Amino acid sequence: MTVAGVFNRRVRGFRVVEVVGGGILLTLVTSVYLAKTFAGSERQEIGRIEQEIQDEAVRKRLLEAEVAHLEQPRRIERLAQMMQLKPIAPDHEITEDALIDVARRRELPRAPVAAAPVAPEDLAADAPEALPDDAAIPPPPPPPQAPVAPR
Repeated sequence: MTVAGVFNRRVRGFRVVEVVGGGILLTLVTSVYLAKTFAGSERQEIGRIEQEIQDEAVRKRLLEAEVAHLEQPRRIERLAQMMQLKPIAPDHEITEDALIDVARRRELPRAPVAAAPVAPEDLAADAPEALPDDAAIPPPPPPPQAPVAPR
């Protein structure tokens, strides 16, 4: 059989070349459809992960703001005064080498110091500031849906 014979040979009324070409075309169409479907689901996954990253960035900013508020020296000083804390006396300081002696002596714990009563106004003054508009915690993402075939 010659090369020209392949182009002219017929099977059930169709030329072999047409059948092979149709098979190749069908394979290409199917592979493109599957690639687009998988790409769409990957695109949704990337969008979901990017949204999670943005949510975590908002939470991080909120936590940093809370830490900044809690670490304010004036606030810590007010709390120390309310609890009647005093600086450590020099005779209570110790070197690293003498720590083992302190551990061996093990004094009994003292009674806890009662904190002074706090007025509600002082508590309100110590409250953190309101959240910024962009810090609203978004609702949870909707459950993933089955991929929809492109048209």
